[in-house]
Amino acid sequence: MVIVATVWVLGEGKSAVDSVTLLGFPVALASLMVAVAGIPAALSALTQTPDDAAAARAAAARLARQVHQAEQREWLRLVGGDTERINLHFTLRTDGQRRPAVTVATSGSLFDDGGASVPDIVTFYRDTRPARLVVTGSPGAGKTVLALELLLALIGSRSETDPVPIRLSLAEWDTSAMDLEGFLVRHLTQALDWPQHIATRLVQHHLVLPVLDGLDEMDPLLSRNGHPVLDRRGNPRPDPDAPRARAALNLLNIYQDGLSPAPLILTCRGAHYEALPEADRLRTAARIHIAHVTPERAITYLAQRSGDSPRWNSLLRHLDSHPAGPAAQALSTPWRLSLAATIYHRSGEPHELLAHTTPSDLDNHLLGRLIPAATELDVLARHHRRYKAEDVHRWLSALAVHLASVRPGTASEPTGAMGTDLVLHELWPMSGRRRIRAVDAVLSALTVLLTLPVAWATPNPAIFAPGIVFVSVAVGAIAALNTSPAPHRLHWGRLATSQGRVDLTLGLTAGLLAGVGLSFFADALLGIGFGLACGLIGGLVVGAIGQPVSTASPRQILRNDLTYGLMSGAAWGLATAVAAGLTLDPRTGLSCGIVGFVSGLVGLTAGITAKLFDGILPRFPTGIAAGFPATRRYLVFLLCSRNRLPFRLIIFLDWSCDVGLLRRSGPAYQFRHREIQRWLTPH
Repeated sequence: MVIVATVWVLGEGKSAVDSVTLLGFPVALASLMVAVAGIPAALSALTQTPDDAAAARAAAARLARQVHQAEQREWLRLVGGDTERINLHFTLRTDGQRRPAVTVATSGSLFDDGGASVPDIVTFYRDTRPARLVVTGSPGAGKTVLALELLLALIGSRSETDPVPIRLSLAEWDTSAMDLEGFLVRHLTQALDWPQHIATRLVQHHLVLPVLDGLDEMDPLLSRNGHPVLDRRGNPRPDPDAPRARAALNLLNIYQDGLSPAPLILTCRGAHYEALPEADRLRTAARIHIAHVTPERAITYLAQRSGDSPRWNSLLRHLDSHPAGPAAQALSTPWRLSLAATIYHRSGEPHELLAHTTPSDLDNHLLGRLIPAATELDVLARHHRRYKAEDVHRWLSALAVHLASVRPGTASEPTGAMGTDLVLHELWPMSGRRRIRAVDAVLSALTVLLTLPVAWATPNPAIFAPGIVFVSVAVGAIAALNTSPAPHRLHWGRLATSQGRVDLTLGLTAGLLAGVGLSFFADALLGIGFGLACGLIGGLVVGAIGQPVSTASPRQILRNDLTYGLMSGAAWGLATAVAAGLTLDPRTGLSCGIVGFVSGLVGLTAGITAKLFDGILPRFPTGIAAGFPATRRYLVFLLCSRNRLPFRLIIFLDWSCDVGLLRRSGPAYQFRHREIQRWLTPH
């Protein structure tokens, strides 16, 4: 460009002053391009630390506090209804195990109750080399409880270099799209709200211990003519093919920490794990199997939970006199024991359980009474009725059917592989993808059209009004085309840190550079003003993206997204107001600012800024001034789901967690037990 401009200037015979002035433009433009190209290198240099491992260990310490806080609350919800804990006992199994891990003991228990001299689960795991553990058991045996208590104990006793255990649902792992490292990074960034580069650093330094829950939930169960195939105990039989589970195990087998297999913890139902071919199972690992609860322990537990109520005497006497009978066999899992104690806590005759002789029949009976019992207990505890049992049943059933349809081809198969996570901003397909996107587009466009009266405050309303109409159509089109709205977040406290101030300065500098470049094509004051406005807002947005101090709740995620939308709308409104005010007149600038704020609020510039900054400024979020499309789509979903779900959905989901029907897993809700979800799908 400089050479071409030089030849042109000399050929025209310009004066020396004119020649220097004209040559200054390509020189400045080339300098601006070099400066912009050097921004990624500058950002990379600023983010480097003298000791990357030390920075990773410091981040792991913060992650451990975050996970412990969240999982402690979940554990309290999980066992909060039980005044007495059931001590789970397990044995080591080496049959069908290729290259088993080295262990000191062959049996153990969940915790030390002063009985048999066997190690607890924490001691057993720490003595296992390599630290790869497979926890199996029958349905409702307590695999998740054991894994959760092990996770909390490992965090409580971890040293600076120990990895932080993170619990993940294997049903959410797309093994065709990412390996285990990618799955861990995705969970840290999306579920725990960590920045991408720090999450990658934690995984690369093997400071994350994956606790993978539910290998048996990745594939459909064995079925014939649309009906599940049951074993002799009445439990559904697994499909030995299990392509997703086998693909996951293949990736776990190559998950290494240097030359040694990397530590991990895996849970799976015993029948599902044994149905897999021996060559596809987890290698170099210790497999423990949780034993059934003995009749003596079951009687003790039920007597303590019931407060020695005479209503339970008939059932307890039967269990004592028939320890090998069908009732004792059916009530041999912690889940059924806890369920029975909850359902018959206030009313009903527990001896009704004796009429159900198979586990599947007993499960149907208990699950059919669970929701009315949970609603009744809540009424007695709060002294007022909040939800009717039939409404709770209908709403939870709709959510269960939605999770069944998450996996293609399983919506009509109750025993199929299902989704597990109820994420608020991902529920909108429940009411029809096309319908929600159409309503979203119409409402977004109408929101912008509400600013149409400001056109008559400008000197040229005949020109300004069609412009607003055009912007509204563009906003509606962007809303309709957005198939996966993602939430944003801001952490303003990070601006007080040195790194936050550096990012603020970088954003401001980048905006000024853009303004200088714009000034070559337009008025200098316009370019600098526009660049200052964009740079200031962009710097604030980037500087406020930091590391979370706690796991974001579903409510907090939407609140953060709304805050981000207000900030992005202010950015676009301020930038357009400055640009129009400097080039035209103050009234037009104010009108443009109002329209820019509303259009930025609903996401006009999402696609534009994503393309502009993606790959150029890696520390910038994808789409500055992207509005709050996730929150907007969630609100549209609530408006379109009045007949299927309560409008105050978050309050209902939190209530369901309190009464033991659902549980929280990071930013998602899950059914407390998979059996509840499977039962609600066809009912």
